[in-house]
Amino acid sequence: MYIRLRRKLQAPTGILLSLPIELLERILHESCNTGRKALRFICTRLCRLATPFVFEMLLIDIAKTSLSNSRDRLRFFAALVSGKTLARYVRHLRLVSLTIPVGNRMGTLDLFFFNKRREQTSKKMEELLVAAIPFMTSLQSVKYDGTDAELLASVALSKKLSYIPCMSVLLINNWSSAIPRINLDFLHITELSTLGPAGLENYRYSSNPASTAILEHLKGKYRVITNLSLCGKFAVRHSTVPILVPKLRQLRSLELCIEFVASEFWAALQAEQICIQRVSLSLSDNNPALFDYLCSYSGLHSLFLRIRSGFGEETRKGVERVRERHGNIVECEPPGLRFAPYDVEDFS
Repeated sequence: MYIRLRRKLQAPTGILLSLPIELLERILHESCNTGRKALRFICTRLCRLATPFVFEMLLIDIAKTSLSNSRDRLRFFAALVSGKTLARYVRHLRLVSLTIPVGNRMGTLDLFFFNKRREQTSKKMEELLVAAIPFMTSLQSVKYDGTDAELLASVALSKKLSYIPCMSVLLINNWSSAIPRINLDFLHITELSTLGPAGLENYRYSSNPASTAILEHLKGKYRVITNLSLCGKFAVRHSTVPILVPKLRQLRSLELCIEFVASEFWAALQAEQICIQRVSLSLSDNNPALFDYLCSYSGLHSLFLRIRSGFGEETRKGVERVRERHGNIVECEPPGLRFAPYDVEDFS
C-alpha cells in the first residue's frame, strides 16, 4: 500500500487550472474572509472536487505504507466501500504486495506470534480488497507489479476483476523465479502485458518442456486482444497455437522477448490474415516463417527485430524482403520496448 493515492503525473494541467473561472473567483473571494466557517466551506468544496482525482490511481504496497499499524490499514480498505464509496473513483489499480514486513529486532517467540498475526491481517486485507472491487465501476487498468505470488494467483481477486466492464488493460510484472499458474478469465481485455523473470541473454533454442508454457498464463475468455506484450521465460509451442491465435484476430501491436516461438504461430497469423501494425521481437534464432508472415500483408508501421544468436545471411535476406514489401513505411528502430532491461540492440 504505499497506500499512496495520487493523480497520474502525466496530466498537463493541475486540478485547479481545470476548474471553471467562476469557481476560482469564488475561492479567492472566500479566502479573504477570515471566518472559520468560510474556511471550512472552501475545504469542503475543494475536497469534493479533488477526491475523484486523488483516488484515480490506487497503489497498494503494504511494505511501504504510511499507515502505522494493522488497524489503520484495515480501516483504509473498509473505507473504500463504506460511506462515500471511494472505490468508485479508482481508474488505475496497481498491486504490489499485501505482505506485512518483519521487523529487524524480534526474538524467536515474538516472530512466531507476529507471523500468525501477519498472516491473518494479510488475509483480511485481501478479503476487504476483493469486496471493494465490484465498487470500482470506473476501473480501466490493473497492474500486478511485484513478487507477491499469492496476490497474483488470488482466484477471488481475478474473478471479481473479470466482471468490471471498463477494465481493458492488464499488466503483470513479476520478477520472481517461480510465477504461479494464473487463470485470467477476463471478459473485456484488449491490452495484455506480461513481464516474467529475466535471464534470456545467454538463451539458445531449446524445446525443453520445463520452460513455462504460455498457456499457463493466457487462459480465460478474452473478447479481443489488440495489444500483446510478453517478456520472460515463456514459450509459444505448436500445441498452444490453435488456442492462442483465435484470441488475436484484431491484434495491432505485438512485443515478444521470450524463449521460444514455434513456426506454427507465424503460419497461423498468416492463415488468419492478422495484420499487425507494430512488431517488436527479441528471438532466440532466425525463423523463415516470421518473414513469410511479415511479407504476406500490407500495413506494417514499425518493426524491431533482434536475434540473440546473431544475424546471419538468411536473416538479413528476410529483413530485406520485409523492407521491399513495406517500403519506407517500416521504421526498423526500437520503438521504446518494454523489455529494454535485456540490453536490446538494433540489428542495422
